[in-house]
Amino acid sequence: MSQKQVKSPLGDMYVDTFLDEYWQKKPLLIRQAFPDFQTPVSPDELAGLSCEEEINSRIVIEQGGDHPWQAIHGPMDEDVFAKMPETHWTLVVNDLEKCIPELAWITDQFRFIPEWHLDDLMSSWAAPEGSVGPHIDLYDVFILQGDGKRRWQISTQPVAEDNVVPDLAIRLQKDFTPELEWILEAGDMMYLPAGVSHHGVSIGESSSYSIGFRATSHTDLVNDFIAHVTNDLSINKTYQLPQGALKSHPNEISPEAIEAMRSIFRQYLDPESPELARWFGQFVSDSKVDYLNECEEPVEDLLQLQQLLLEEEASLLRHPASRFAFTDLAESEKNCLLFIDGQDYQVSEHFAKKLCEQREIDLDALIKIASKDEQDFIINLYNAGKLYPDF
Repeated sequence: MSQKQVKSPLGDMYVDTFLDEYWQKKPLLIRQAFPDFQTPVSPDELAGLSCEEEINSRIVIEQGGDHPWQAIHGPMDEDVFAKMPETHWTLVVNDLEKCIPELAWITDQFRFIPEWHLDDLMSSWAAPEGSVGPHIDLYDVFILQGDGKRRWQISTQPVAEDNVVPDLAIRLQKDFTPELEWILEAGDMMYLPAGVSHHGVSIGESSSYSIGFRATSHTDLVNDFIAHVTNDLSINKTYQLPQGALKSHPNEISPEAIEAMRSIFRQYLDPESPELARWFGQFVSDSKVDYLNECEEPVEDLLQLQQLLLEEEASLLRHPASRFAFTDLAESEKNCLLFIDGQDYQVSEHFAKKLCEQREIDLDALIKIASKDEQDFIINLYNAGKLYPDF
């Protein structure tokens, strides 16, 4: 399906209305969000992907396995599918847009949410009555129905942390009382904010595609920032007792000693520091998985790249397995930090915006505004596989 066939996955709703009234607030059902949608990955193709070493996959068997709600994590043995029961099981595969770049057109429909906040495109194929059980996700998600039909039950009520079925490898809710029930058919889509309970059951065989957005805990954020700011600190910098602490009771931690510690933390953990923006860009652009391969035929200059694209009648695209983001850096001559896969580069703001404008890159327009260093940078990105030709 061509990207041009989908005007907006929100139907007749304005993006601002969705962001103001629904995003991270309440569920939404959108009938025919993707009109005439046809499943781009067959069940056999999905099963084949789940057998590959680098693919994140799992099978959930509600009935007919070794025990109720058995979870099998990939990579799968090809023989496992021959042993599956006829009903009540589901195959789930993550990161589809990274290992099959042609599917990035689906996630690109959601660029009204910052692209760096996107996690992945996940697909599930379910046998009749297949399900992964009632549960909550800690991230925002759009669920697009592919082949077949799936019944979804939804609850917006708070879920206690101990409301979990014990002794299972997957977190299922012990008590689940639905408030809404929707049956999704091909092209229908629903949006669920983080923390909303949901339970999908396949009506016959069916497939679905989930566009999920990152949910990073405060613990992970703080720990990663601390690791970032301490990475290059010298071990020779040590805590020094202030004068006031030397004159206190031998067992007293004096106010002066505490203040000296506060001073150390202010020095390195200042949220107003420009270093925080640099760390955050590195953090959100790090995909944590690597599906990239260097291009088979590296190019030496832009003329060679332009000629290659012309001869092959190909477009130049940003690879969906790479994360691109940028932020202003006004105090620098090159006034922008461009982040790609956890690394940062100083470039002009015009260059960064043009590079990240769309999935498909207007190479001629990009070259016109690029400095010599930025032109060399384009070649490096192409040879590293972060930009690729859509043959």
